[in-house]
Amino acid sequence: MDRLWALKTEVDPFRGVIPAIGATGLLPILRCTLYRCPYCGWPFKVTWGSRNSLLGSGERPCWHCKQAFWDGSTEWPEMSGQERQLFLLPITIAGILGAFLLLSGLTIWMSFFLKKPIGFGDAIFSAILGLPLGLWFGLRFLQIIRSAQRYNARVKT
Repeated sequence: MDRLWALKTEVDPFRGVIPAIGATGLLPILRCTLYRCPYCGWPFKVTWGSRNSLLGSGERPCWHCKQAFWDGSTEWPEMSGQERQLFLLPITIAGILGAFLLLSGLTIWMSFFLKKPIGFGDAIFSAILGLPLGLWFGLRFLQIIRSAQRYNARVKT
C-alpha cells in the first residue's frame, strides 16, 4: 500500500505585520515549520526554521487517526553531513551556542588580560546559557544512540 507524505506548512508570524524588517530577513528565527498528518491534519511536529532533519525510520503512525504515513525522517547512519548538522545545530541552538562562546571568550579575555576577576554574576550568566546547551546536546546524543540501534537492528534482519 502506498502511503501519503506528511504535510509541511511554513509559518511566518511577522510576514505582513513588519514588512520592512521581515523583507530584510532579520526575523528568520521566528519562522517555524508545522508538520501535519496527511489524513486528518493533526500536527505532529513544530520546528524552528524552514529546513529540518528528523530522526526515525521514515514511517510514522498518527496519534489522532492511527494511520501510517511518511514523515521524511531518516536514521542517523543514513543522514548526510548537512542533515546531521541541521539535527544537532538548528538556528536557535546555533545562536545560543554562538552567544555562549562569545560571552565566555570575552569573560576569559577580560580576566586574563584586563585582570578583572570573574564575578558571581558572570558565573550565573554562563550557567544560564550553558545549562540549556548541555541538556540539548545530551538529549540529542541519546536520540542518536537510539537511532543507530534502530538502524543496526533493521540492517541485521
